[in-house]
Amino acid sequence: GALAIGTPFGYAAGTTGGGSASPAVPSSTAQLVSWLGDSTPRVILLDKTYDFTDSEGSVTAKACKPWTCSPSPQLAIDANEWCEHYEPNAAMTTVTYKKAGTTAIKVASNKTLLGKGTAGAIKGKGLRIAGGSNIIIQNVRISDINAQFVWGGDAISIDGGSKIWIDHNYFKNVGRQFIVTGYGAAKSVTISDNVFDGASTYSATCNGRHYWTLLFTGASDSITLARNYLYQTSGRGPKLGGTNGYSQSVHIYNKSV
Repeated sequence: GALAIGTPFGYAAGTTGGGSASPAVPSSTAQLVSWLGDSTPRVILLDKTYDFTDSEGSVTAKACKPWTCSPSPQLAIDANEWCEHYEPNAAMTTVTYKKAGTTAIKVASNKTLLGKGTAGAIKGKGLRIAGGSNIIIQNVRISDINAQFVWGGDAISIDGGSKIWIDHNYFKNVGRQFIVTGYGAAKSVTISDNVFDGASTYSATCNGRHYWTLLFTGASDSITLARNYLYQTSGRGPKLGGTNGYSQSVHIYNKSV
């Protein structure tokens, strides 16, 4: 069988994920999506790269140029007229991006997602926890989500959830956040021993470093951030906060940059 290595600690102590469910390897990207989103407790083992990059085709749409530095600034997709509302003076343009990256895979409660050795990877699409609980994500590479474009997609987003252990994963080449919470509370979450690789061709700060690293904006977040390695990042390591009246508890230690 396959079990998560180590024991959840910090705020996520007691998390069991899929528990004693028999480990199983999804045969396709479609089966991976189905298993992550259903109501059955599961231990899902990834033994290859599940590539979603071209699974939903491409979109050509409006975007803007909020950053005028060089070389290779990120562009911003005009999602929900973001450019008009927040960057009205930015030059507009048209871009083509991969649709799959802009919608994440739903992760339901009682799931363990494990990468096998160095082989387990999800490419071109992130993961989203919205109200789920008792979830373990360990030893998975999540990468290549519209890296050129802000609003191109997040690697992991949590909007309301509890008992979540994100451990020993590798993140690289993501358009927006590596991990983001909000606006629902992310309670009893531990993010430990991950590598956030910010080395990128495209950058909001035009220095080959990813700016959008960790953003915690959930109401009443309780997060342990332990022993993570932030490499070649230029901001949000993490950024904390939310709307007025939010109270967050974040314990950070042994962070390497």
